[in-house]
Amino acid sequence: MSMDARQGIAPRFIWHPEYAGRLLLDVREELVREIGADQRAYALAMEAAESREDDVLASVLRLEKRWSPYDLNWAEADPGQLADRILEWEWQREQRHELFPFSEMRESAPRQAAPPAQASWLDWLRKLFGRAGQD
Repeated sequence: MSMDARQGIAPRFIWHPEYAGRLLLDVREELVREIGADQRAYALAMEAAESREDDVLASVLRLEKRWSPYDLNWAEADPGQLADRILEWEWQREQRHELFPFSEMRESAPRQAAPPAQASWLDWLRKLFGRAGQD
């Protein structure tokens, strides 16, 4: 991630509606903590899937909605790497003074095929939540 500080040693958000006045490093640390906490919540929810199906579904869908636009494998992704990807997007939004969607960055990034283990897990998850064949 390359960011031009122009404001001294530590780059700071100035324009961004959510992060204005905050240092990039502080925002990154917050994202890493949030991703890690949500990964733990996701793992706990999946462990309780059989006994509390409705509660698990609501929790999993909320978490998926929050993080899957950045990485479909967010629950197993390295929190630091995922935070860096999100932060790069937020910094580009700051630089452009435009709140463009993450999908614009995703479309310009090279595509990678899901590893076989991940692909089968995603198929299982889609079937579990009635989304088989939808992408």
